[in-house]
Amino acid sequence: MRILTALLIALAAWLSLPGAAHAKVWRDVVYDHKSGVGDGNFTMDVYAPDGAKDAPIVIMVHGGAWTVGNKQSAIGKDQPRFFNENGFIYIAINYRLAPDHPFPAQVQDAAAAIAYTYRHAGDFGGDKDEIFLMGHSAGAHSVALVSVDPSYLAAEGLGLNVIKGTVPLDGAAYNLVKTGERKGELPRFYRPAFGSDVKTWEKASPTLQVLDGRDVPPMLLLYVDRAQSPKKAQELAEVLRENGYMAQAVLARKRSHKSLNRRLGEKKDKFGPMIVEFFRGQMD
Repeated sequence: MRILTALLIALAAWLSLPGAAHAKVWRDVVYDHKSGVGDGNFTMDVYAPDGAKDAPIVIMVHGGAWTVGNKQSAIGKDQPRFFNENGFIYIAINYRLAPDHPFPAQVQDAAAAIAYTYRHAGDFGGDKDEIFLMGHSAGAHSVALVSVDPSYLAAEGLGLNVIKGTVPLDGAAYNLVKTGERKGELPRFYRPAFGSDVKTWEKASPTLQVLDGRDVPPMLLLYVDRAQSPKKAQELAEVLRENGYMAQAVLARKRSHKSLNRRLGEKKDKFGPMIVEFFRGQMD
């Protein structure tokens, strides 16, 4: 009886996990290894529609001020189901966190996850040539930077052309030099990840790393009405366009920083469909 009860509890817990009732799920897939660092920092959960074959893929990078959060606690609960129902494989990743692992660890890990997905897409029924990125808050910073600075994917033997489209959700760290210039230091919120060196701030700023002549993917930047986020998103979109890239910054009305991520894909949410439409517009 105790064994049966334990099995029922385990089954109930599994069914309550995001996406479990709507997809085939691979949990804690290890996408990278680094000496002296636990593999739990480099895991991903993969949610694939039943019978997926050559399905497009969305890689989600969670937020949490570069210091907290994980691939289950910091994503909206409806996101896996929503993207699966729209035909996408949805992948949520863990990555190394500051202060133990300051920048550029987070962006390096995003690149490693992209590379693993590219090389193993077929294992999950995915199409390696249809990989899209999405990230919230700190994750928005990571997906924006890995999409404009080719050095991260180059370290994995890949180019920017493996990313077909990127959606940063309400990031505010796109130009850290501008953020820190007035007081000569970054707000406390940013320091565990980016420290006090202006050269690091510059290297970590997606807006300041945009150059023409690269395979930068189209970008849809969603932002909410809060301090810094609108200006930073609009500035990045403008710089991208000035360099010949496709970019748009869109205000997510009636959403807060948290609810944009938390409610994405739930019933009557309009921003999930907007993202799906954007992704489909970039597909071959």
